[in-house]
Amino acid sequence: MGFEDLFIDVSTLPHDIYGFIQLLTLGGMYGYLLMFASNLISDGSELLLLVPSFAGLVGSVVLPVLGAVPDGCIVLFSGLGPDAQEQLSVGVGALAGSTIMLLTIPWFLAIYGGRVDIIYGEPKYKGDPKLSNPLQYNIFTTGVGLSPAVNFGAFFMILTTLPYLILQIPGLVYLHESDVDQRKGERPWAIAGLVVCLVLLATYLYYQYVESQKGLEGNAVNDKRDEILKESIKKGQITLLGLFGVEFKDVINEDIRYQKLNEQTPLSRTNSASTEKIIFRLKSLLKPFFKRYDRDGSDTLDIDELASVFHDLGEEVTHKELKDIFVKMDTDNSGTIEYEEFVQGTAEFVLSRLHNLKHKIEKEKSFSSSHDIEGGDVKGFEDDIVKSSNKEDDEEDDDEDEEVPEDLAELSPAEQQIRIKFRSFWMMGLGTAIVLIVSDPMVDVLSELGTRTNIAPFYVAFVLAPLASNASEVIASYNYAKKKTTKTMSVSLSALEGAAILNNTFVLGIFMLLVVARGLIWEYLAETLTILLVEIAVAAYAYFKSVHTIFDGFFILSLYPLSIGLVALLEYLGWD
Repeated sequence: MGFEDLFIDVSTLPHDIYGFIQLLTLGGMYGYLLMFASNLISDGSELLLLVPSFAGLVGSVVLPVLGAVPDGCIVLFSGLGPDAQEQLSVGVGALAGSTIMLLTIPWFLAIYGGRVDIIYGEPKYKGDPKLSNPLQYNIFTTGVGLSPAVNFGAFFMILTTLPYLILQIPGLVYLHESDVDQRKGERPWAIAGLVVCLVLLATYLYYQYVESQKGLEGNAVNDKRDEILKESIKKGQITLLGLFGVEFKDVINEDIRYQKLNEQTPLSRTNSASTEKIIFRLKSLLKPFFKRYDRDGSDTLDIDELASVFHDLGEEVTHKELKDIFVKMDTDNSGTIEYEEFVQGTAEFVLSRLHNLKHKIEKEKSFSSSHDIEGGDVKGFEDDIVKSSNKEDDEEDDDEDEEVPEDLAELSPAEQQIRIKFRSFWMMGLGTAIVLIVSDPMVDVLSELGTRTNIAPFYVAFVLAPLASNASEVIASYNYAKKKTTKTMSVSLSALEGAAILNNTFVLGIFMLLVVARGLIWEYLAETLTILLVEIAVAAYAYFKSVHTIFDGFFILSLYPLSIGLVALLEYLGWD
Protein backbone atom coordinates (compact mmCIF):
# COMPACT_ATOMS: atom_id res chain seq x y z
CA MET A 1 0.00 0.00 0.00
CA GLY A 2 1.55 3.27 -1.14
CA PHE A 3 0.85 6.83 -0.11
CA GLU A 4 -1.34 7.28 -3.20
CA ASP A 5 -3.76 4.75 -1.71
CA LEU A 6 -4.36 7.08 1.23
CA PHE A 7 -5.94 9.74 -0.98
CA ILE A 8 -9.13 9.89 -2.99
CA ASP A 9 -8.80 9.71 -6.76
CA VAL A 10 -10.42 13.06 -7.60
CA SER A 11 -11.31 11.92 -11.11
CA THR A 12 -13.81 9.45 -9.57
CA LEU A 13 -15.78 12.16 -7.75
CA PRO A 14 -19.31 12.77 -9.12
CA HIS A 15 -19.51 15.34 -11.91
CA ASP A 16 -22.20 17.39 -10.20
CA ILE A 17 -22.42 20.12 -7.58
CA TYR A 18 -21.85 17.65 -4.74
CA GLY A 19 -18.76 16.26 -6.41
CA PHE A 20 -17.48 19.79 -6.96
CA ILE A 21 -17.99 20.64 -3.29
CA GLN A 22 -16.08 17.48 -2.35
CA LEU A 23 -13.28 18.55 -4.71
CA LEU A 24 -13.11 22.02 -3.11
CA THR A 25 -13.11 20.43 0.35
CA LEU A 26 -10.21 18.18 -0.56
CA GLY A 27 -8.36 21.14 -2.04
CA GLY A 28 -8.92 23.12 1.13
CA MET A 29 -7.67 20.26 3.30
CA TYR A 30 -4.55 19.68 1.20
CA GLY A 31 -3.92 23.42 1.04
CA TYR A 32 -4.16 23.72 4.81
CA LEU A 33 -1.77 20.79 5.27
CA LEU A 34 0.72 22.40 2.89
CA MET A 35 0.41 25.71 4.72
CA PHE A 36 0.86 23.97 8.07
CA ALA A 37 3.87 22.07 6.76
CA SER A 38 5.42 25.25 5.29
CA ASN A 39 5.09 26.94 8.68
CA LEU A 40 6.68 23.94 10.41
CA ILE A 41 9.64 24.02 8.02
CA SER A 42 10.02 27.79 8.38
CA ASP A 43 9.72 27.86 12.18
CA GLY A 44 11.95 24.81 12.60
CA SER A 45 14.72 26.20 10.41
CA GLU A 46 14.51 29.58 12.16
CA LEU A 47 15.00 27.82 15.50
CA LEU A 48 18.38 26.61 14.25
CA LEU A 49 19.45 30.25 14.05
CA LEU A 50 19.59 30.09 17.85
CA VAL A 51 22.40 27.52 17.57
CA PRO A 52 25.55 29.62 16.99
CA SER A 53 27.52 26.85 15.28
CA PHE A 54 24.72 26.45 12.71
CA ALA A 55 23.56 30.05 12.41
CA GLY A 56 25.64 31.17 9.43
CA LEU A 57 24.92 28.06 7.40
CA VAL A 58 21.23 27.97 8.35
CA GLY A 59 20.53 31.62 7.62
CA SER A 60 22.36 31.67 4.31
CA VAL A 61 21.67 28.18 2.92
CA VAL A 62 19.12 26.09 4.85
CA LEU A 63 16.41 28.75 5.30
CA PRO A 64 16.25 29.80 1.62
CA VAL A 65 16.31 26.23 0.28
CA LEU A 66 13.73 24.86 2.71
CA GLY A 67 11.49 27.84 1.96
CA ALA A 68 11.40 26.73 -1.68
CA VAL A 69 10.66 23.07 -0.89
CA PRO A 70 6.81 23.32 -1.06
CA ASP A 71 6.86 24.97 -4.51
CA GLY A 72 9.57 22.58 -5.63
CA CYS A 73 7.51 19.55 -4.62
CA ILE A 74 4.43 20.80 -6.45
CA VAL A 75 6.55 21.28 -9.56
CA LEU A 76 8.19 17.86 -9.15
CA PHE A 77 4.95 15.90 -8.75
CA SER A 78 3.30 17.78 -11.61
CA GLY A 79 5.85 16.18 -13.93
CA LEU A 80 5.92 12.62 -12.55
CA GLY A 81 2.45 11.29 -13.35
CA PRO A 82 1.37 9.33 -16.43
CA ASP A 83 -0.14 12.52 -17.90
CA ALA A 84 2.88 14.65 -16.94
CA GLN A 85 2.88 16.84 -20.05
CA GLU A 86 -0.67 18.01 -19.32
CA GLN A 87 -0.20 18.34 -15.56
CA LEU A 88 3.06 20.22 -15.98
CA SER A 89 0.98 23.36 -16.48
CA VAL A 90 0.01 23.07 -12.81
CA GLY A 91 3.69 23.21 -11.86
CA VAL A 92 4.29 26.16 -14.18
CA GLY A 93 1.29 27.93 -12.64
CA ALA A 94 2.62 27.27 -9.13
CA LEU A 95 6.08 28.59 -10.08
CA ALA A 96 4.77 31.68 -11.87
CA GLY A 97 2.14 32.39 -9.23
CA SER A 98 4.62 32.00 -6.38
CA THR A 99 7.27 34.22 -7.97
CA ILE A 100 4.91 36.97 -9.09
CA MET A 101 2.80 36.92 -5.93
CA LEU A 102 5.86 37.18 -3.65
CA LEU A 103 7.20 40.15 -5.62
CA THR A 104 3.91 42.07 -5.65
CA ILE A 105 1.36 41.51 -2.87
CA PRO A 106 3.75 41.15 0.12
CA TRP A 107 6.00 43.85 -1.34
CA PHE A 108 3.05 46.25 -1.22
CA LEU A 109 2.10 45.05 2.27
CA ALA A 110 5.67 45.59 3.45
CA ILE A 111 5.64 49.17 2.14
CA TYR A 112 2.25 49.77 3.73
CA GLY A 113 3.14 48.20 7.09
CA GLY A 114 6.62 49.72 7.27
CA ARG A 115 5.77 53.18 5.94
CA VAL A 116 7.18 56.24 7.68
CA ASP A 117 7.09 59.94 6.87
CA ILE A 118 9.26 60.97 3.93
CA ILE A 119 10.91 64.33 4.57
CA TYR A 120 12.93 65.97 1.80
CA GLY A 121 13.08 62.65 -0.03
CA GLU A 122 14.39 60.64 2.94
CA PRO A 123 12.37 58.23 5.12
CA LYS A 124 12.19 59.26 8.79
CA TYR A 125 13.52 56.28 10.73
CA LYS A 126 14.87 58.34 13.61
CA GLY A 127 12.77 60.28 16.06
CA ASP A 128 9.26 59.77 17.36
CA PRO A 129 6.75 59.40 15.84
CA LYS A 130 8.11 57.93 12.64
CA LEU A 131 4.65 58.16 11.04
CA SER A 132 2.95 61.39 12.01
CA ASN A 133 -0.60 60.36 11.13
CA PRO A 134 -1.21 56.61 10.70
CA LEU A 135 -4.84 57.21 9.72
CA GLN A 136 -3.93 59.26 6.66
CA TYR A 137 -2.66 57.53 3.55
CA ASN A 138 -0.64 60.09 1.65
CA ILE A 139 0.64 58.03 -1.22
CA PHE A 140 3.55 60.36 -2.06
CA THR A 141 4.89 61.49 1.34
CA THR A 142 4.97 58.16 3.19
CA GLY A 143 6.99 55.10 2.30
CA VAL A 144 10.09 53.08 3.11
CA GLY A 145 13.81 53.15 2.43
CA LEU A 146 15.70 50.38 0.64
CA SER A 147 19.09 49.16 1.86
CA PRO A 148 22.10 48.12 -0.27
CA ALA A 149 21.20 44.49 0.53
CA VAL A 150 17.87 44.98 -1.29
CA ASN A 151 19.68 46.64 -4.22
CA PHE A 152 22.02 43.65 -4.51
CA GLY A 153 19.10 41.24 -4.29
CA ALA A 154 17.46 43.01 -7.23
CA PHE A 155 20.63 42.68 -9.32
CA PHE A 156 21.05 38.99 -8.55
CA MET A 157 17.37 38.31 -9.15
CA ILE A 158 17.72 39.60 -12.72
CA LEU A 159 20.87 37.50 -13.17
CA THR A 160 18.99 34.35 -12.16
CA THR A 161 16.38 34.82 -14.89
CA LEU A 162 19.00 33.59 -17.39
CA PRO A 163 17.82 29.92 -17.22
CA TYR A 164 14.37 30.99 -18.44
CA LEU A 165 15.96 32.42 -21.58
CA ILE A 166 18.13 29.35 -22.09
CA LEU A 167 15.10 27.07 -22.10
CA GLN A 168 12.83 29.41 -24.02
CA ILE A 169 15.18 29.93 -26.99
CA PRO A 170 14.81 26.35 -28.29
CA GLY A 171 11.13 26.55 -27.46
CA LEU A 172 10.85 29.32 -30.05
CA VAL A 173 13.15 27.63 -32.56
CA TYR A 174 11.22 24.34 -32.49
CA LEU A 175 7.80 25.91 -31.93
CA HIS A 176 6.25 24.49 -35.12
CA GLU A 177 8.16 21.21 -35.15
CA SER A 178 6.74 17.82 -34.21
CA ASP A 179 6.74 16.73 -30.57
CA VAL A 180 9.56 14.27 -31.26
CA ASP A 181 11.79 16.93 -32.86
CA GLN A 182 10.89 19.43 -30.15
CA ARG A 183 11.86 17.02 -27.37
CA LYS A 184 15.10 16.17 -29.11
CA GLY A 185 15.96 19.81 -29.78
CA GLU A 186 15.15 21.09 -26.30
CA ARG A 187 16.99 18.39 -24.34
CA PRO A 188 20.58 19.75 -24.66
CA TRP A 189 19.33 23.26 -23.85
CA ALA A 190 17.53 21.92 -20.78
CA ILE A 191 20.77 20.26 -19.64
CA ALA A 192 22.59 23.57 -20.07
CA GLY A 193 19.82 25.38 -18.22
CA LEU A 194 19.99 22.88 -15.35
CA VAL A 195 23.75 23.42 -15.02
CA VAL A 196 23.26 27.21 -15.03
CA CYS A 197 20.52 26.88 -12.38
CA LEU A 198 22.83 24.88 -10.12
CA VAL A 199 25.76 27.27 -10.63
CA LEU A 200 23.64 30.36 -9.90
CA LEU A 201 22.07 28.67 -6.86
CA ALA A 202 25.47 27.68 -5.48
CA THR A 203 26.86 31.17 -6.16
CA TYR A 204 23.99 32.90 -4.41
CA LEU A 205 24.10 30.62 -1.35
CA TYR A 206 27.90 30.88 -1.14
CA TYR A 207 27.73 34.67 -1.29
CA GLN A 208 25.10 34.75 1.43
CA TYR A 209 27.18 32.41 3.60
CA VAL A 210 30.35 34.46 3.19
CA GLU A 211 28.49 37.68 4.01
CA SER A 212 26.91 36.09 7.09
CA GLN A 213 30.35 35.08 8.39
CA LYS A 214 31.49 38.70 8.37
CA GLY A 215 29.11 39.40 11.24
CA LEU A 216 28.27 42.87 9.98
CA GLU A 217 24.99 44.75 10.15
CA GLY A 218 23.36 45.47 6.82
CA ASN A 219 23.64 41.88 5.65
CA ALA A 220 20.17 40.43 5.19
CA VAL A 221 21.11 37.05 6.70
CA ASN A 222 22.58 38.54 9.87
CA ASP A 223 19.79 41.08 10.20
CA LYS A 224 17.16 38.35 9.96
CA ARG A 225 18.99 36.22 12.49
CA ASP A 226 19.12 39.14 14.94
CA GLU A 227 15.39 39.72 14.60
CA ILE A 228 14.67 36.03 15.22
CA LEU A 229 16.98 36.01 18.25
CA LYS A 230 15.16 38.98 19.75
CA GLU A 231 11.79 37.30 19.33
CA SER A 232 13.11 34.01 20.70
CA ILE A 233 14.47 35.68 23.83
CA LYS A 234 11.15 37.50 24.32
CA LYS A 235 9.22 34.22 23.96
CA GLY A 236 11.50 32.42 26.42
CA GLN A 237 12.80 29.97 23.82
CA ILE A 238 16.35 30.78 24.91
CA THR A 239 17.99 32.95 27.55
CA LEU A 240 20.68 35.53 26.96
CA LEU A 241 23.14 33.38 28.89
CA GLY A 242 22.07 30.30 26.95
CA LEU A 243 22.73 32.07 23.66
CA PHE A 244 26.04 33.77 24.39
CA GLY A 245 27.30 31.08 26.74
CA VAL A 246 27.52 28.78 23.73
CA GLU A 247 28.22 31.31 20.97
CA PHE A 248 31.27 32.68 22.78
CA LYS A 249 32.26 29.64 24.83
CA ASP A 250 35.88 29.91 23.68
CA VAL A 251 36.13 33.43 25.05
CA ILE A 252 34.40 32.40 28.27
CA ASN A 253 36.64 29.37 28.79
CA GLU A 254 39.72 31.51 28.17
CA ASP A 255 38.53 33.99 30.79
CA ILE A 256 37.88 31.14 33.21
CA ARG A 257 41.23 29.46 32.63
CA TYR A 258 43.36 32.58 32.95
CA GLN A 259 41.08 34.55 35.25
CA LYS A 260 41.34 37.67 33.13
CA LEU A 261 37.90 38.94 34.10
CA ASN A 262 37.70 40.50 37.58
CA GLU A 263 36.63 43.68 39.28
CA GLN A 264 39.93 45.41 38.51
CA THR A 265 39.72 44.55 34.80
CA PRO A 266 36.10 44.98 33.73
CA LEU A 267 35.06 43.95 30.27
CA SER A 268 34.51 47.50 29.12
CA ARG A 269 38.22 48.23 29.55
CA THR A 270 39.64 45.21 27.76
CA ASN A 271 40.87 45.42 24.18
CA SER A 272 40.10 41.82 23.22
CA ALA A 273 38.84 41.44 19.67
CA SER A 274 36.49 38.73 20.96
CA THR A 275 35.17 41.09 23.61
CA GLU A 276 34.53 43.70 20.95
CA LYS A 277 32.61 41.10 18.96
CA ILE A 278 30.41 40.32 21.96
CA ILE A 279 29.67 44.00 22.51
CA PHE A 280 28.92 44.44 18.80
CA ARG A 281 26.47 41.52 18.85
CA LEU A 282 24.78 42.80 22.00
CA LYS A 283 24.30 46.26 20.52
CA SER A 284 22.18 44.79 17.74
CA LEU A 285 20.16 42.59 20.10
CA LEU A 286 19.54 44.67 23.20
CA LYS A 287 18.12 47.87 21.71
CA PRO A 288 14.43 46.80 21.69
CA PHE A 289 14.64 45.56 25.30
CA PHE A 290 16.22 48.84 26.39
CA LYS A 291 13.64 50.94 24.51
CA ARG A 292 10.72 48.90 25.81
CA TYR A 293 11.39 49.79 29.43
CA ASP A 294 12.66 53.33 28.91
CA ARG A 295 9.18 54.44 29.91
CA ASP A 296 9.93 58.15 30.26
CA GLY A 297 11.79 58.37 26.95
CA SER A 298 14.97 59.64 28.61
CA ASP A 299 17.24 57.11 26.86
CA THR A 300 18.26 55.86 30.30
CA LEU A 301 17.17 53.11 32.70
CA ASP A 302 16.65 53.28 36.44
CA ILE A 303 17.10 50.23 38.65
CA ASP A 304 13.45 49.10 38.41
CA GLU A 305 13.52 49.35 34.64
CA LEU A 306 16.78 47.39 34.57
CA ALA A 307 15.14 44.61 36.59
CA SER A 308 12.35 44.38 34.00
CA VAL A 309 14.88 44.21 31.15
CA PHE A 310 16.84 41.40 32.78
CA HIS A 311 13.63 39.44 33.35
CA ASP A 312 12.69 39.80 29.68
CA LEU A 313 16.16 38.57 28.74
CA GLY A 314 15.49 35.41 30.75
CA GLU A 315 18.12 36.26 33.36
CA GLU A 316 16.71 36.28 36.89
CA VAL A 317 18.89 38.05 39.46
CA THR A 318 18.46 38.68 43.18
CA HIS A 319 17.79 42.17 44.48
CA LYS A 320 21.32 42.36 45.87
CA GLU A 321 22.80 41.24 42.55
CA LEU A 322 20.70 43.81 40.74
CA LYS A 323 22.06 46.61 42.94
CA ASP A 324 25.64 45.50 42.33
CA ILE A 325 25.05 45.23 38.58
CA PHE A 326 23.46 48.67 38.49
CA VAL A 327 26.38 50.26 40.31
CA LYS A 328 28.90 48.64 37.95
CA MET A 329 26.93 49.69 34.86
CA ASP A 330 26.53 53.28 36.05
CA THR A 331 30.14 54.21 35.26
CA ASP A 332 29.51 57.97 35.31
CA ASN A 333 27.62 57.79 38.67
CA SER A 334 24.63 59.61 37.19
CA GLY A 335 22.07 57.41 38.94
CA THR A 336 20.79 56.08 35.62
CA ILE A 337 22.18 53.79 32.92
CA GLU A 338 22.69 54.97 29.36
CA TYR A 339 22.56 52.55 26.44
CA GLU A 340 26.34 52.24 25.97
CA GLU A 341 26.71 51.53 29.68
CA PHE A 342 23.90 48.99 29.46
CA VAL A 343 25.51 47.11 26.56
CA GLN A 344 28.96 46.98 28.14
CA GLY A 345 27.54 46.08 31.52
CA THR A 346 25.39 43.30 30.08
CA ALA A 347 28.39 41.87 28.24
CA GLU A 348 30.33 41.86 31.50
CA PHE A 349 27.40 40.20 33.25
CA VAL A 350 27.20 37.40 30.65
CA LEU A 351 30.90 36.58 30.97
CA SER A 352 31.38 37.18 34.67
CA ARG A 353 28.41 35.06 35.79
CA LEU A 354 30.02 31.90 34.43
CA HIS A 355 33.41 32.97 35.80
CA ASN A 356 32.15 33.69 39.31
CA LEU A 357 30.00 30.58 39.56
CA LYS A 358 33.03 28.50 38.60
CA HIS A 359 34.77 29.60 41.79
CA LYS A 360 31.68 28.76 43.84
CA ILE A 361 31.60 25.25 42.36
CA GLU A 362 35.30 24.73 43.03
CA LYS A 363 34.72 25.35 46.75
CA GLU A 364 32.11 22.59 46.88
CA LYS A 365 33.96 19.88 44.96
CA SER A 366 37.07 19.25 42.95
CA PHE A 367 36.77 18.78 39.24
CA SER A 368 37.14 15.26 37.86
CA SER A 369 38.80 14.72 34.51
CA SER A 370 35.37 14.73 32.87
CA HIS A 371 34.95 18.36 33.97
CA ASP A 372 38.32 19.54 32.75
CA ILE A 373 37.68 22.83 30.95
CA GLU A 374 40.91 22.52 29.01
CA GLY A 375 39.74 19.09 27.88
CA GLY A 376 36.73 20.68 26.27
CA ASP A 377 33.87 19.27 28.40
CA VAL A 378 31.96 22.51 28.48
CA LYS A 379 28.62 20.78 28.97
CA GLY A 380 29.65 19.23 32.28
CA PHE A 381 30.84 22.59 33.48
CA GLU A 382 27.60 24.26 32.38
CA ASP A 383 25.50 21.59 34.09
CA ASP A 384 27.26 22.34 37.36
CA ILE A 385 26.74 26.03 36.81
CA VAL A 386 23.00 25.72 36.38
CA LYS A 387 22.75 23.54 39.50
CA SER A 388 24.74 26.04 41.51
CA SER A 389 22.79 28.93 40.08
CA ASN A 390 19.45 27.32 40.92
CA LYS A 391 20.65 26.53 44.45
CA GLU A 392 21.85 30.09 44.91
CA ASP A 393 18.54 31.46 43.71
CA ASP A 394 16.62 29.21 46.12
CA GLU A 395 18.72 30.47 49.03
CA GLU A 396 18.87 34.16 48.29
CA ASP A 397 15.93 35.08 46.04
CA ASP A 398 12.78 34.39 48.02
CA ASP A 399 11.33 37.73 46.90
CA GLU A 400 11.27 36.96 43.17
CA ASP A 401 7.73 36.62 41.77
CA GLU A 402 8.57 35.93 38.14
CA GLU A 403 10.56 33.00 36.82
CA VAL A 404 12.26 31.95 33.64
CA PRO A 405 9.77 29.94 31.53
CA GLU A 406 9.37 26.36 32.76
CA ASP A 407 10.65 25.23 29.39
CA LEU A 408 14.12 26.57 30.15
CA ALA A 409 14.26 27.30 33.87
CA GLU A 410 16.16 24.16 34.81
CA LEU A 411 18.32 23.95 31.69
CA SER A 412 21.96 24.89 31.27
CA PRO A 413 23.07 26.73 28.12
CA ALA A 414 24.22 23.45 26.56
CA GLU A 415 20.90 21.76 27.39
CA GLN A 416 19.00 24.70 25.92
CA GLN A 417 20.92 24.19 22.68
CA ILE A 418 20.12 20.46 22.66
CA ARG A 419 16.41 21.18 23.22
CA ILE A 420 16.42 23.74 20.40
CA LYS A 421 18.14 21.34 17.97
CA PHE A 422 15.67 18.57 18.79
CA ARG A 423 12.65 20.81 18.23
CA SER A 424 14.11 22.21 15.05
CA PHE A 425 14.90 18.88 13.39
CA TRP A 426 11.57 17.43 14.49
CA MET A 427 9.62 20.37 13.03
CA MET A 428 11.59 20.46 9.77
CA GLY A 429 11.37 16.69 9.36
CA LEU A 430 7.64 16.56 9.95
CA GLY A 431 6.99 19.56 7.70
CA THR A 432 9.06 18.12 4.86
CA ALA A 433 7.32 14.73 5.17
CA ILE A 434 3.87 16.35 4.97
CA VAL A 435 4.90 18.36 1.90
CA LEU A 436 6.21 15.24 0.14
CA ILE A 437 3.04 13.29 0.92
CA VAL A 438 0.45 15.99 0.15
CA SER A 439 1.98 17.69 -2.93
CA ASP A 440 0.99 14.93 -5.35
CA PRO A 441 -2.74 14.85 -4.46
CA MET A 442 -2.73 18.67 -4.37
CA VAL A 443 -1.52 18.71 -7.98
CA ASP A 444 -4.36 16.31 -8.92
CA VAL A 445 -6.92 18.59 -7.23
CA LEU A 446 -5.66 21.72 -9.01
CA SER A 447 -5.67 19.92 -12.36
CA GLU A 448 -9.19 18.56 -11.79
CA LEU A 449 -10.45 21.99 -10.70
CA GLY A 450 -9.22 23.40 -14.00
CA THR A 451 -10.96 20.62 -15.94
CA ARG A 452 -14.31 21.03 -14.17
CA THR A 453 -14.38 24.83 -14.30
CA ASN A 454 -13.09 25.01 -17.89
CA ILE A 455 -10.27 27.22 -16.59
CA ALA A 456 -6.74 26.29 -17.67
CA PRO A 457 -4.96 24.52 -14.77
CA PHE A 458 -2.19 27.12 -15.07
CA TYR A 459 -4.49 29.89 -13.82
CA VAL A 460 -5.92 27.72 -11.04
CA ALA A 461 -2.44 26.88 -9.76
CA PHE A 462 -1.26 30.47 -10.32
CA VAL A 463 -3.83 31.78 -7.84
CA LEU A 464 -4.32 28.92 -5.38
CA ALA A 465 -0.93 27.20 -4.99
CA PRO A 466 0.90 30.23 -3.49
CA LEU A 467 -1.83 30.63 -0.87
CA ALA A 468 -0.75 27.30 0.59
CA SER A 469 2.99 27.30 -0.07
CA ASN A 470 3.93 30.95 0.52
CA ALA A 471 1.52 32.22 3.18
CA SER A 472 4.16 32.12 5.94
CA GLU A 473 6.56 34.25 3.87
CA VAL A 474 3.86 36.87 3.24
CA ILE A 475 3.02 37.12 6.94
CA ALA A 476 6.67 37.17 8.02
CA SER A 477 7.63 39.95 5.59
CA TYR A 478 4.71 42.11 6.76
CA ASN A 479 5.51 41.54 10.45
CA TYR A 480 9.15 42.48 9.94
CA ALA A 481 8.19 45.62 8.02
CA LYS A 482 5.77 46.75 10.76
CA LYS A 483 8.71 47.35 13.10
CA LYS A 484 9.59 50.37 10.94
CA THR A 485 13.39 50.20 11.05
CA THR A 486 15.93 50.17 8.23
CA LYS A 487 17.10 46.73 9.36
CA THR A 488 13.67 45.08 9.48
CA MET A 489 12.71 46.66 6.16
CA SER A 490 15.85 45.17 4.64
CA VAL A 491 15.00 41.77 6.14
CA SER A 492 11.46 41.95 4.78
CA LEU A 493 12.23 42.88 1.17
CA SER A 494 15.46 40.85 0.92
CA ALA A 495 13.53 37.74 1.95
CA LEU A 496 11.05 38.29 -0.90
CA GLU A 497 13.87 38.75 -3.41
CA GLY A 498 15.58 35.66 -2.02
CA ALA A 499 12.41 33.61 -2.50
CA ALA A 500 12.23 34.75 -6.14
CA ILE A 501 15.91 33.87 -6.65
CA LEU A 502 15.32 30.37 -5.25
CA ASN A 503 12.33 29.97 -7.58
CA ASN A 504 14.55 31.03 -10.52
CA THR A 505 17.23 28.48 -9.61
CA PHE A 506 16.12 25.67 -7.29
CA VAL A 507 12.50 25.31 -8.47
CA LEU A 508 13.19 26.05 -12.14
CA GLY A 509 16.08 23.58 -11.92
CA ILE A 510 13.54 20.89 -11.03
CA PHE A 511 11.67 21.80 -14.23
CA MET A 512 14.87 21.45 -16.23
CA LEU A 513 15.46 18.05 -14.67
CA LEU A 514 11.96 16.90 -15.61
CA VAL A 515 12.41 18.06 -19.20
CA VAL A 516 15.68 16.12 -19.41
CA ALA A 517 14.67 12.97 -17.51
CA ARG A 518 11.10 12.55 -18.74
CA GLY A 519 11.37 14.02 -22.22
CA LEU A 520 8.81 16.75 -21.53
CA ILE A 521 8.29 19.75 -23.79
CA TRP A 522 8.66 23.35 -22.61
CA GLU A 523 5.74 25.16 -24.25
CA TYR A 524 5.17 28.13 -21.97
CA LEU A 525 6.28 31.22 -23.91
CA ALA A 526 3.50 33.48 -22.55
CA GLU A 527 4.15 32.40 -18.97
CA THR A 528 7.93 32.83 -19.32
CA LEU A 529 7.65 36.32 -20.80
CA THR A 530 5.26 37.37 -18.02
CA ILE A 531 7.56 36.12 -15.25
CA LEU A 532 10.52 37.93 -16.85
CA LEU A 533 8.63 41.22 -17.28
CA VAL A 534 7.41 41.26 -13.67
CA GLU A 535 10.84 40.41 -12.26
CA ILE A 536 12.52 43.06 -14.42
CA ALA A 537 9.97 45.70 -13.36
CA VAL A 538 10.30 44.96 -9.62
CA ALA A 539 14.09 44.64 -9.84
CA ALA A 540 14.38 47.97 -11.65
CA TYR A 541 12.28 49.63 -8.94
CA ALA A 542 14.37 48.03 -6.19
CA TYR A 543 17.73 48.78 -7.82
CA PHE A 544 17.22 52.33 -9.04
CA LYS A 545 14.84 53.73 -6.39
CA SER A 546 16.18 54.06 -2.85
CA VAL A 547 12.77 55.11 -1.49
CA HIS A 548 9.48 53.39 -2.24
CA THR A 549 6.33 55.42 -1.57
CA ILE A 550 2.83 54.06 -1.13
CA PHE A 551 2.24 55.06 -4.75
CA ASP A 552 5.14 52.83 -5.82
CA GLY A 553 3.62 50.07 -3.72
CA PHE A 554 0.30 50.33 -5.56
CA PHE A 555 2.11 50.15 -8.90
CA ILE A 556 3.98 46.99 -7.84
CA LEU A 557 0.74 45.51 -6.48
CA SER A 558 -0.98 46.14 -9.82
CA LEU A 559 1.54 43.87 -11.53
CA TYR A 560 -0.15 40.82 -10.02
CA PRO A 561 -3.54 41.09 -11.80
CA LEU A 562 -1.85 42.57 -14.86
CA SER A 563 0.39 39.50 -15.12
CA ILE A 564 -2.63 37.18 -15.29
CA GLY A 565 -4.16 39.39 -17.99
CA LEU A 566 -0.87 39.45 -19.89
CA VAL A 567 -0.61 35.64 -19.98
CA ALA A 568 -4.20 35.42 -21.26
CA LEU A 569 -3.52 38.10 -23.91
CA LEU A 570 -0.32 36.46 -25.15
CA GLU A 571 -2.02 33.06 -25.34
CA TYR A 572 -4.90 34.64 -27.27
CA LEU A 573 -2.37 36.08 -29.72
CA GLY A 574 -0.87 32.62 -30.17
CA TRP A 575 2.33 33.21 -28.19
CA ASP A 576 2.34 29.76 -26.69
